[in-house]
Amino acid sequence: MIDRLTEFLEARYNFSPERTRLTLQRTAISLAVLGFWLSTAFIIAADSFLPGLNSVASLEEGAVAPRDIVASTNVTFTSDILTEIERQRARDSVEPILSPPDPERVQQQTELASSILTFMRNVRRATYDTTEQKITDIAAIQALDLDESISESILRFDDETWTDIENEVLAVLPRVMRSVREDEIDAIREQLPTQVAVRFNANERRVIVAIVEDLITANRVVNLEATEEARDAAAAAVSPVPRSFVTGERIVEAGSTISEADYEALSKLGLLRTQDRRMMDILRAMLATIIVIVLATLYFSRFTPELLQDTQLLRLAMYVVIFLLMLLATRLLGIGGDIYLFPVAALALIYVAIADTHIAIAASLSMSLLVGLAMNNSLEITVLVAAGSLAGALSLRNPGRLNSFFMSGALVGLVNVGIITMFSLATATATDMSVVLIRLVLSFISGALLAPATAIAVMYVVTTLFNLPTALRLLDLSQPNKPLLQRLLREAPGTYQHSLQVANLAEQAASAIGADSQLTHVAALYHDIGKMSNPLYFTENQQEHIGNPHDTLNDPARSADIIINHVIEGDEIARQARLPQRIRDFIREHHGTTTVYVFYQRALRQLGGDESQLDKGDFTYPGPVPQTRETGILMLADSCEAAVRSAKPESKGQISQIVRGIFNSKREEGQLDESGLTLNDLHIIEDIFVDILQSMFHPRINYREAINGPIETPANQGKAKETILVSQVNLPSTVNGEKTPPPETTSISAPQKRKSDTLNAVQTEDRAETKPINRDDDGEPFDETPMTEVPRLPSLADRKVTTQTTPRVVIENDTDTQVPQQTDDSSETDDA
Repeated sequence: MIDRLTEFLEARYNFSPERTRLTLQRTAISLAVLGFWLSTAFIIAADSFLPGLNSVASLEEGAVAPRDIVASTNVTFTSDILTEIERQRARDSVEPILSPPDPERVQQQTELASSILTFMRNVRRATYDTTEQKITDIAAIQALDLDESISESILRFDDETWTDIENEVLAVLPRVMRSVREDEIDAIREQLPTQVAVRFNANERRVIVAIVEDLITANRVVNLEATEEARDAAAAAVSPVPRSFVTGERIVEAGSTISEADYEALSKLGLLRTQDRRMMDILRAMLATIIVIVLATLYFSRFTPELLQDTQLLRLAMYVVIFLLMLLATRLLGIGGDIYLFPVAALALIYVAIADTHIAIAASLSMSLLVGLAMNNSLEITVLVAAGSLAGALSLRNPGRLNSFFMSGALVGLVNVGIITMFSLATATATDMSVVLIRLVLSFISGALLAPATAIAVMYVVTTLFNLPTALRLLDLSQPNKPLLQRLLREAPGTYQHSLQVANLAEQAASAIGADSQLTHVAALYHDIGKMSNPLYFTENQQEHIGNPHDTLNDPARSADIIINHVIEGDEIARQARLPQRIRDFIREHHGTTTVYVFYQRALRQLGGDESQLDKGDFTYPGPVPQTRETGILMLADSCEAAVRSAKPESKGQISQIVRGIFNSKREEGQLDESGLTLNDLHIIEDIFVDILQSMFHPRINYREAINGPIETPANQGKAKETILVSQVNLPSTVNGEKTPPPETTSISAPQKRKSDTLNAVQTEDRAETKPINRDDDGEPFDETPMTEVPRLPSLADRKVTTQTTPRVVIENDTDTQVPQQTDDSSETDDA
């Protein structure tokens, strides 16, 4: 709603969207806190607000007394109202205390007069200005209010006369401003003509007076501090005013309005005792709510700071609504029903499912405090609600399974029984055992059945209304038969497979660092759904017989726009499919604000390398950069999977260098600055990525050649061959139609030199002229040559990664040639 209002204000009034959104979010948060405070206080003190719930006095200040009200006993008390009235009279009787004349004020006005006279002299000397222009210039002096006749006289004086007038003005002004109070200014102005020297004629005197009178200001002001101290002293000197009534003495006459002093007397006499209680109940409720708000804010800022961010405003508002509804139901049931039957622990189960355990704990403790206060300060109810809710919050481990709710509910029921038994043993008698047994049964039913059932029902409603990524919703979205995933599989099968690989990578990494692995996995499945709009423009969906449509397009800007738009179109597809906002955040943030360098450089070459003719923003993703650890993990997983798949590395060391280079690149570009990922997190994620990517993209043996020898092709005819051994190829062979055990070793041949070796040699020779640029499927660069130059991220301690030496047979994907290779990763050492 805030986004829509921001868009409306931007379109209608051209407001800045960033500042408008921030202002609206802060306003909404302030209103939410205020509403929570007032609503909760009202619920707790409901019997003090709603008529009929408790007896309250009808008389209030300002009401008309229906009859004579007399004192029921002798009473003497200090009247705070009358004492304050007398003290206010004493304060008002103190005259304001003036400060001594301020010489700086006189100096300021004299300097102002000098500046004005200098300006007038310059106007008089302006040879080329007309008289009308000069009069206008003099009238423009803001410090003076001169009529036109005065201005004309100023212009008619000769220079000698004007010099005398200037000197007289500078002499009269400080003389009359020696001591001026605010209330004396008018009198001084009236006496001003007598202060002018007698040598000046009437016209000259009139000009001097006109200039000086507007420059007179007060230089003696009221000393507020001294005056206030004097008034406070006068008020403190007033003795408290006592007030006494004897039995039968009339306090308020029938038909008269109850004044503040009358209301005070009635309160002191105890005639408005229920009113006092009502006010005390309200104040107590408001104070308790403030304490809850402060403690909850401190708790959230320590354990779940993301909840207090502006982006979580809707979630925060929803949590508050649920809390208030549960509190209201508890309060009303406590007044008119049995509180032991109400499933208060459902609140904790709901919060664990839709938020996390920290929020559930904070809500449980807050609810127990407020419910106990509403139930006449009942310690038993406070402990019962707190213990049962905490049991539910801490025992619900897998909210994606319905039976987990009822298993936690059973524990809540047992805890309820234990708490009630503990309090009953201290107070119950033999005659009360039937009541205790009823409470035990009700509390167990409440925890074991009603709490989980209520939580599941509320979760279904909340998930539907607010479109939240709850565990149950994420479990549903991860099913392969979901329409959006099926469409992705049909229209962009390569992207679908890429998404599966990225989901596995990201999920394992998120789980390792304690992030939300389920959300990360599901979001990774949908992060590239925008590619369905133009699937063939992405390499994972291209086929050799079709070719690359970017080559046919031959427009780098258009190609970059197609690549970048998969984020925008993906967000729109997700919005239309009503995917949760958290998943849409992954779609928008998984490329951050990176640049599609492959097309940017191609466009730059077309312009002869002139960067001034090219807007780099046209080749940059709109962002934002990842805002959470989960979206940061997805960015890294997406880039690493695409880069490793494109590079076809031949060893774990090469995979490690590619992953490390991407991590360094993202960190140096600032893409992870707002994600919350630490260096330690990045080290853990890097190690996991390398292990998983090695299992995904490890070289595989060409079993056809391993058994029958290399396939003759024009490329290997006439070439020198070398023999290698492949140990333990557990494939059966057939002799005369019968299967025979595989031999222990098989001799096969391979070309002496790989095609890639030749290319590397050429690149080595030409490295001074050209440097190969490797790109992932979204056009982002990664550097894999030379591998040894990519530094590892700094860590807190040195770590050494050692892998055993294993012989491998590397199969080139673009040929049918197999090459033996001995890989030794044991010498790799990562220095922190």
